[in-house]
Amino acid sequence: MTGGIVGRRYAKALLNLAGSDKNIGEIGEQLLEVATLFQENTGLRSIMLDPKISKEKRIAVIGELTTKMKCQELVTKYCRYLTDRNRFDIITDISSAYNGLASKKLGKATANVVVAEKLSQKEKKLLQKQLAEYTGKKITLTVEVDASILGGAITSIDSLVLDGSIKNKLNLIRETISKGK
Repeated sequence: MTGGIVGRRYAKALLNLAGSDKNIGEIGEQLLEVATLFQENTGLRSIMLDPKISKEKRIAVIGELTTKMKCQELVTKYCRYLTDRNRFDIITDISSAYNGLASKKLGKATANVVVAEKLSQKEKKLLQKQLAEYTGKKITLTVEVDASILGGAITSIDSLVLDGSIKNKLNLIRETISKGK
């Protein structure tokens, strides 16, 4: 099994333990902080991955770390559990899967929008509102400017891609003309 599949299973288990919607979001943020620290801190990573260091010592280190980070007791216990099961190395996969599952459960989604010119705050809010109505989810919007699309927008939400760029429309016209229709 890959880390992604195992990570998703561990994430589902944690999501089931999380309880309320507010708690689900907080746990996701704290788990992401721990995962980010694990990825960025080579000292922590070497301690947690070194088989020569006893499991008890690693559990104590992660417990102390999560306590200093002011993580919820559930996150602290969960990180200790992962360490005990020699699964702390997939904390990044677990965090990613957890946040994806939590967003789905809470009815949230992130829309990545590529536009030709910078959008005003009013335009961003209108777009966010329209995408929320279209998907039925609470939308977090990330906007990227790429002049090569000429105009319009390319929007991706999860696996859905809406390409309304002028560049795409010109390519479709070119294909139609070249086929002789």
